[in-house]
Amino acid sequence: MTDLRTQLQSTLGDGYTLERELGGGGMSRVFVAHENALGRTVVVKVIAPELAEGVSAERFACEVKLAARLQQANIVPVISTGSSGSLPYYTMPFVTGESLRARLASGTRLTVSQAVSILRDVARALSYAHAQGVVHRDIKPENILLSGGTAVVTDFGIAKALSASRTLDDAAAQAASTSLTQAGGSIGTPAYMAPEQAVGADVDHRADIYAWGVVAYELLAGAHPFTAKANSTQMIAAHLTETPAPLTSRNADVSPALNDLVQRCLAKDATHRPASADEVLQALDAIATPSAVTGSAARSGATVPSGRRRNVMLLAGGVIAIAAVVALVSKGWRVGVALTPSASPTTASNAAAAAVNRSIAVLPLANLSGDKADDFFGIGLAEEMTRALSKTGVRVIGRSSAGALQARGMDESAIARELGVGSLLTGSVQRAAGQVRVNVSLVSATDGAVTWTEKYDRPLTNVFALQDEIARAVATKLLGALGGARAAQATRVETVDPEAYAWYLQGQVLFGRRTAQTVRQSIALFERAVARDPSFARAQGALALAISAIPFYEQGTARTTAPLAIAAARRAIALDSTVAEAWGAIGSAKSSLWENLEADANYRRAQMLDSSVATLWGWHALNLIHMGRFEEARDRTARAQAAEPASLIARTWAAQLLMTERRYREADSATRAILAMDSTYALALDARGEVLSYLGKHDDAVAVLTRNLAQLPTDRPNQTEGILAYVLARAGKPAESRAAMNHLRRVNGGELPAMAVLAATFEVLGDHAGAVDMIARAVKQSDNWLQMYNRAERYDALRKDPRADAIMASIEK
Repeated sequence: MTDLRTQLQSTLGDGYTLERELGGGGMSRVFVAHENALGRTVVVKVIAPELAEGVSAERFACEVKLAARLQQANIVPVISTGSSGSLPYYTMPFVTGESLRARLASGTRLTVSQAVSILRDVARALSYAHAQGVVHRDIKPENILLSGGTAVVTDFGIAKALSASRTLDDAAAQAASTSLTQAGGSIGTPAYMAPEQAVGADVDHRADIYAWGVVAYELLAGAHPFTAKANSTQMIAAHLTETPAPLTSRNADVSPALNDLVQRCLAKDATHRPASADEVLQALDAIATPSAVTGSAARSGATVPSGRRRNVMLLAGGVIAIAAVVALVSKGWRVGVALTPSASPTTASNAAAAAVNRSIAVLPLANLSGDKADDFFGIGLAEEMTRALSKTGVRVIGRSSAGALQARGMDESAIARELGVGSLLTGSVQRAAGQVRVNVSLVSATDGAVTWTEKYDRPLTNVFALQDEIARAVATKLLGALGGARAAQATRVETVDPEAYAWYLQGQVLFGRRTAQTVRQSIALFERAVARDPSFARAQGALALAISAIPFYEQGTARTTAPLAIAAARRAIALDSTVAEAWGAIGSAKSSLWENLEADANYRRAQMLDSSVATLWGWHALNLIHMGRFEEARDRTARAQAAEPASLIARTWAAQLLMTERRYREADSATRAILAMDSTYALALDARGEVLSYLGKHDDAVAVLTRNLAQLPTDRPNQTEGILAYVLARAGKPAESRAAMNHLRRVNGGELPAMAVLAATFEVLGDHAGAVDMIARAVKQSDNWLQMYNRAERYDALRKDPRADAIMASIEK
């Protein structure tokens, strides 16, 4: 068989003479060649055979031509492209010098000024390329070359070219995608991959900014921000879940301003990173020297939320952001649990005391192994144990409330007092060689006494049975034989595939964060879990629920996503008709299509199957509000809060109901209480802004909404800006209201998005025809925010017109 060098030389003919092979990267084999006509040295990079399968050389060449347009001093340009047999190749100038990786490997640590000089050059390259619409996708020290005191970036656009030129079928593409991830191809190199890349979501220029941040950290700290990761799985997990130590703690010469800039670039959520490489450059320019501390952070705008604040900002549905990863990996966790009997409330003090004493709360499993990549399994196990315990006849307090309180720094006794429980289930779990060992202890919340302890050693594939076994033992201890007997029949193996279970758990984590980005990421993870184990009904149900949530985060998508959510839910139900999330997903989808009675029936069925899921109660409340059934809605919001006492979203549902009922002072108090827990919580800020407007505090309302808008993406239609336009109109500021609407028009491609709140805005501004047209559009497009606010004061004036009232009434039956 002809070797690659011989084959390539034959392809190149007399134009080039291959001289030697250099060490290649993950994507290619690299040869040094002499270009005979011009007498210069070039490199020829041939796509590695294992990655070239299914790649269209013609498409690859078209994609590379886009990168070939880049002509800037810090970018190594592409000269030409072609194919040798089935293997695409491209040529670039030979750069005399060494790679940044080689410099780091030499053991000579860079000074801060040297590192900043290199980083500035790389940022310049990114700034230019991004302006041309080219994203690198694989920024790493291997692709940064040092020559003549300048850093230059190579291989721009190659990763994108590889992924975009694939012609494989779905199965083969999935396998190739996995290879690319491992090898550092179109998806990225694990050590430098942005969180959104890690879960296969679409990426933009901010993925390069994240990778720049990783490289910056490595240069300034002398080590990668996530060191000692045994494999790519654990490295990806770290990108998703870990916060690097401050650079100032790793290198005393790093200024706070420089540390803040790098930490901003490493934000898990792309919207919290610098908006552009230009912004990074400006911040670097503001940091004149390593000692320039005073005022530099302010000049650079380098404000970074603390790890706790960042997690809480991403919190929704009452689920605190918890660590999760790509595969089940081992070591150990700490566990905790909390429950309350489901008996009717009583005023007798002895009965109340008995209820507390027989209650239990489940805390997230804190990882004892020291490897954050393992946290998700312990937390997931705690949640699954909570599910099992909920079937024993006792009422489970919060799958996430205990974790939310723990994340605020409360100790176990304080958590128990806050939740009103009498016991905590604590322990540890360790996985190794296909086995899992769990040690659990039942601890009295009043005096810390251990009342029961047990150790379990089981095969990992029996993890679901183990969860039920522990729940049965705990229920027997708390409630006697009856509790254990009820739990005995609960065992059901969800999946025997640890990898599928890992993707499912990670998806649950990201869905719990409830941003547009993380909801999309969770969908990608649930899809992977289902692809790996098509019989995994719970993952299919979770996929359906996540799809049904998209319209709350992406304007105007309900009509397209609802059928997808229903189809996924039906697949889950066909596998297991007891998956509550699947029925809840149908309820949500039906609500968004204005099929309210069907939504109501599906929510009720979901609640019968699992009464511990706060989202199923809260979303049902929105459906009931929409139909004007406020008393039932109050019951549902109360049940949501009872299921998750510390949940911000559960409290927000109640506040939204109060506002719709015109109970503004109570809504004001409710939103203030939520924001006292988290001053950045977007949904509460929106509700509070509108409530303040109804109370006549227009300036305060505008200030609250403006503050909220500043922390949200502004490059796409945003419900907050729609509410702001409405409040500005009510405040007697028509020019500012129209300016807000004009911005919405620009980011929506020249047409106002079909937001019902804009109909109310038009009405206040005196454009009644525009208001009627907008409300008709919003109804037709299924604006999800009409679900909860259709009966709010904002539409009172508009509904005086019989035409508009008929349009609104058509969706309220």
